[in-house]
Amino acid sequence: MTEHDTSAARLGYDHARELAAREVAHRARLERLLLVCADALDDFDRLLADGPVRDGQAYLGSLRLIADRFETALRGEGLEPIGAVGETADPDTHHVVGVRPSAMAGEDEVVEVVQRGYRFADRVLRAARVAVAVPAGEQSTREKGEQG
Repeated sequence: MTEHDTSAARLGYDHARELAAREVAHRARLERLLLVCADALDDFDRLLADGPVRDGQAYLGSLRLIADRFETALRGEGLEPIGAVGETADPDTHHVVGVRPSAMAGEDEVVEVVQRGYRFADRVLRAARVAVAVPAGEQSTREKGEQG
């Protein structure tokens, strides 16, 4: 075996080890994420096992707690929500689905989040669907442009 063959074999071995390590890390991250989802499902099972809803406010509070725990866990895994009332719409992260006339909000300011968007590892997975403010006289013009 030549020195070149030995070097190529060593490089191939190192590459295979790095690939295996990345696969192990990816599998561990996926398993953590699946366990987060399983915990949320368990919470829903407990809530649903309580039977008919007697106290609507308590039921909504329980749903909110489950949603908050789930969101916190997903954020811990690197998922970032996109879209908040008050921010300026950005075409890279927001999809404008409506306009609202407003004297209080600045132009292109998000006044309603129709559906949150999400980012993971600096990549937009889904843009936020939002309604933005426009000066009162511009509503009909902007809406025609959005629909076209």
